[in-house]
Amino acid sequence: MKRLPRIVKVISIRNFIIKTLWNNGEVRDIDFKPLMEEWKENKEEMYAPLYDAKIFRSVSVSPEHTLCWPKIKIKLVFKGITKESTLDLDPDVLYEKSKLTEKYERPHIGLILKAARENAGLSQTQVAQNSGTSRNYISRIENEQSDIQVDTLYKIVTLGIGKELQVSIK
Repeated sequence: MKRLPRIVKVISIRNFIIKTLWNNGEVRDIDFKPLMEEWKENKEEMYAPLYDAKIFRSVSVSPEHTLCWPKIKIKLVFKGITKESTLDLDPDVLYEKSKLTEKYERPHIGLILKAARENAGLSQTQVAQNSGTSRNYISRIENEQSDIQVDTLYKIVTLGIGKELQVSIK
């Protein structure tokens, strides 16, 4: 079953548009103006406090990784039992109503390793033997069909290919 994206953090809030970072690496803008029009049209009163810009800006990310307004209390009735809760919104609806503005591009470690191996004139088997892994694993990494841990990457680069590993964060 595919995991649905969830909100990691609120990046900014401007003119009823919330810029959010999602756990799939996407940055998405959620424009609440059309949502507010729907709420007004459908007479969904529980959302009325959000029309106030100051209250709207009090948004946070809930433990369930969706947008919530902790200061807005709502009453939920289920099977005759009333429970008070904070106002939060369905993350699937937010994702659907949002607009992609940036996407995380995964680094292509496998392609980098393949180029380094080929430049060193080594086969996958040689790299695997030198680094204590299997040729099949080297192949999966080079074809980006397998993730790699940093310590394994270090072994493959330094022991398997005979190069120095450098990692930078800019």
